[in-house]
Formats: sequence, C-alpha cells, structure tokens
Amino acid sequence: MDVGVFYLPSIGNKAEISAGMAGRRTDLYQRMLSDLAEQARYLDQHGYYGVAFTEHHFHIEGEEVSTNPIMLDMFIGMQTSRLRVGQLGLVLPCHNPIRIAEDIAILDQATKGRAFAGFARGYQPRWVNTLGQHYKGLADNQTDPEGYEKLKKELYEEHFEIIMKAWTNPTFSHHGKHWQIPPPGVFWGAHEVTRKYGRGVDDKGLLQEIGTVPETYQKPHPPLFQPFSFSESSVRWAAQHNVVPITIVCDKEICTGQFKACQDGAAQFGKKLGFGQGIGITREMVVADTDEEALAIARESGCFIWTKFFEPFGFNAALARPGENYKDVPNTFEAMCERGLTICGSPDTVSRKLERLFKDLPAEYFWVYLYNELVPQKAAMRTLELLTTKVLPRFSDKIR
Repeated sequence: MDVGVFYLPSIGNKAEISAGMAGRRTDLYQRMLSDLAEQARYLDQHGYYGVAFTEHHFHIEGEEVSTNPIMLDMFIGMQTSRLRVGQLGLVLPCHNPIRIAEDIAILDQATKGRAFAGFARGYQPRWVNTLGQHYKGLADNQTDPEGYEKLKKELYEEHFEIIMKAWTNPTFSHHGKHWQIPPPGVFWGAHEVTRKYGRGVDDKGLLQEIGTVPETYQKPHPPLFQPFSFSESSVRWAAQHNVVPITIVCDKEICTGQFKACQDGAAQFGKKLGFGQGIGITREMVVADTDEEALAIARESGCFIWTKFFEPFGFNAALARPGENYKDVPNTFEAMCERGLTICGSPDTVSRKLERLFKDLPAEYFWVYLYNELVPQKAAMRTLELLTTKVLPRFSDKIR
C-alpha cells in the first residue's frame, strides 16, 4: 500500500481563523509554507508516496488557501528528492486544458518524474462560477442546476481528453463540443520553419495540429487520480480511463460497491484488478501519545472546518449509511469519529481502527487527510512521527 498526505491546506489555527480574514495574512501564509516544508522533508525521508494539494480560490476565511496547487507542488518538489507532488485535484471545468497539460509537464520535468495529476469537477460556485464564467452556463448554478452539473461533466471529460492527447502525442488536433484545436483557418507565418523543424502545418501554411512543450518526464504521462468519488458511475469512469479514484465515503457497504465498480471499470479498459487495486481511501488522521490528547487536538482541527464549511456543501454524504439522507447525519465531531471519517487516538488505538478498515477495504492507496495549521505544527509532526514509527509499518512495507 502506498501512503500519501493530502493537505487542504488551511492557514491559521482555530483562534486565528475565528478572528477573521486569515487567508489574507502574510504572516500566517509564511508560517504555513514553513510548516509544510518541514513536514514534506520528513515524509521524503520515510517512504511516503507523495503530498497532494486541493485547488480552491478566494478563501479569505483561511480554511483552504490552495489557489494554485501546482505552484505549491513545485515549492515542495524543490525541497525534496523522492516524494511525489501533485493535486487532489485541479478543477478541470474552470481551466484551459492546454495550460494544465503544459504546467504539469513542467512540474514533472523539474522534479524528474515525481509529479502526479488529480482532476475534479468542482463544487464551490463562489469560484467555479467566477473563473469558469466564459463557458456559457457555468456562471449560474441556480437557474438550471441540472444543466450546470451536466456542463461541468462535459467540460471535465473533454478537458481530460485534450490533456491526454497533449501528453501522448508529439502534435495533435481536437474537434469537440467546446474546443477546436487548432481553430480553423489559422495561418502560421513561420510555416516553412515548422515544416523543416517541426510539423502541424499544411502546404498553404495553415495550422492543422499543435504540440505542447515540454513533454512529460514520465511516459506516457504522470499517474492520474480523481478525488473524491461518491457515485459508482464516477468510480467506473475513472477506472475506465486508467485514473485512480479516491473515495472519502466511510460506510463499508457503500465503499465495497465503489471498489467493485472500480474493478468493473478497469475490466472495460482491458485491465484486471483485484479487490482494492487501483483505488484509494482518504481519512483524517490525528495521532498522539494518548487517546485523550489526540481527541482534544482533532476536535479543534478537522471538526472545526468540516462542520462549518464542508457540511453546507453536502459533504456529510461521506458519512451517510445506505438509505440514509445525508442531511440527517449528525453534524458533530462524535459522528465524524463514530462513522470513521476521523481516525484519532494513540498509536495502538489508531492501529486497531486501521486494521479493521483495511481488512474490509484493502485499498492500494491511503491518503492521510491532514488539516495543517489547525493541527499545530508540533502536534502535526508528532502525528507523522507516530504514524511512521508505530502505525503505518504494520500496513505498508514502504514506510520506513
């Protein structure tokens, strides 16, 4: 099993966020960068798969200050030598897919093959609608919510197709619903040079194909992930496209259905997977020397964000049981622990919980969901130390 660490990342502790506008404070941002770097250097030394950052914009409140995960990846990549760096994930409907292909290729080259890529559809209209407003229908999620979701799915899948073409072909063209690459009738003044040293123009100097540079360091491209998969159809699509779905769902029965959907999707792709192969799980983790200390830390960290910020967006669906309306799930720290989203305690307590989890759901990838800054740096480093020395070696021979 590969183990990675997934950061939001948060900026400021509970008191600093509660004071207001923490996301705009340079002192807190600099502290966050310093703390992330220290954690990443530790992970780099101890066999972790990689670190991942989410993508969110305009988070003046301070809870997810990850405006450009690729730049954060580069920051971490330049301070480590083995650790992979990537995104969980970039919201494709809002992006220019060619720029994404180029930027991740540069990251992959700069880190000599340590990049991975994660793609998502997006769920926060404050920034999805703002940054994606040039796509007709993406600026308004209220008038036609069904059409809004349909458009995001269309854009996600077309952008994914374009990125794959860019990474796996020296030059390419694309003719889809939302993109024409290159646009028809573009005259290229340097066509003689391109015919001599490149390709992609016809004898009249009109562009027929383009090629992105640089190519990715890894061939055919960096590893691919898709967070966070809730529906079996989403899991199946990911597996069909050689993408590793990451689930945050906690219920054993529902998650088992996702694992089987991953196998089914991979089989349609022509790939046979065992139960748990090609899929990942994420859980919030806090480990301390005693159960009481870990509970106190966790209550003031992930719970503070989850119950106030994630719940309004429907994320308690991750805690729901079969047939249960996610709106009826108690929005409490106790529910997060009881239903398995938050795993906290002493090394022995956490090990027993993970043993039960992995016995039922032997995922190939496990992502530790860490609320940096909300978990103070000393406690975060202690969590990583205890995970590394006392917990994770029981489940992964890669952690050392």
